Amino acid sequence: MKKILFLLSLLTGGILYAQDEPLLQPGRVVFYNVENLFDTINDPATRDEDFLPDSKRAWNTKKYEIKIRHIAKVLGSLFDTIQPLIIGLSEVENEKVLQDLVAQPELQKYNLGIVHHDSPDERGIDVALLYNPLVIGEVFNTFLPIDLGEDKTRDIVYFKAYMDEGAPLWVFVNHWSSRWGGPEKSESKRLVEEKTLKAKIEDIYLGEPDSKVIIMGDFNDNPTDESLTALSTAKKNQPKLINLMKPLYEKGNFTLKYKGENDIFDQFIVSQNLMNPQSEYCVRNLAAYIYSPSWLLFNHPKYGYIPNRTYVGSWWVGGYSDHLPVYFDLVFK
Repeated sequence: MKKILFLLSLLTGGILYAQDEPLLQPGRVVFYNVENLFDTINDPATRDEDFLPDSKRAWNTKKYEIKIRHIAKVLGSLFDTIQPLIIGLSEVENEKVLQDLVAQPELQKYNLGIVHHDSPDERGIDVALLYNPLVIGEVFNTFLPIDLGEDKTRDIVYFKAYMDEGAPLWVFVNHWSSRWGGPEKSESKRLVEEKTLKAKIEDIYLGEPDSKVIIMGDFNDNPTDESLTALSTAKKNQPKLINLMKPLYEKGNFTLKYKGENDIFDQFIVSQNLMNPQSEYCVRNLAAYIYSPSWLLFNHPKYGYIPNRTYVGSWWVGGYSDHLPVYFDLVFK
């Protein structure tokens, strides 16, 4: 079957353009919590005062440009030998910082598409998605609002796309409520987010049972916590969802550390049909990975190796992020 590489919007009745095989080499899917990617401009609608030039952190243009270059370096190195497909990001302030990011030399050559919506988070940090338009034909994108009463949090951004002539691909980017105040105190919020996301996926499968689904994000829970195990439990006659990060967590790996405790909050959950090697495309080796080169780590005198972050309190250390990126590859028949 010929694969579709260029698709005009199906919502407008566009024509499908088939191409030959060269771009249908393996491609990479990445998620990265980039830790407070703020610009230096005050947004009166959000609490961004910690990342302004007159703040205690003295956030300024020089530091912002270093941060952008660092994130571009990380992503660019993930695509040294393989093309990007989808990049999910969390803790981005607005679309402008995304435009600055994709304009960096390491990423500019891919002409990445941007999916972003301003969410009601009080600090103004959002989730976003970048994608390779040479391989992925987007149909539409929108967001799932999260109802936590008076509390405000990040919406879930999602989009529908095609990478071949078969079933659609749905991608969801999440950043669930933090553990502020302790994991037990905040757990009920993440369970609301899980139920909201799961209801949407179940609705998709009622109309399009062959859909492929990729869920990614910083869930502020580990793969064995209730919110993630509940998300992975499918209704009868619906495709099972597989958490690709659970084996890594069970082996003691981490994407972040808090007081020396290994956590994998950054995760991928995929539909079972993406684990089928007979499908038009599937997860390579049926596995995901944590990207942890030595330059992304700092050897803490008490806690050992931890992600090399941007700030420690209000002290700028000029690192990358307090999370490590995660990724998996898709291979095509």
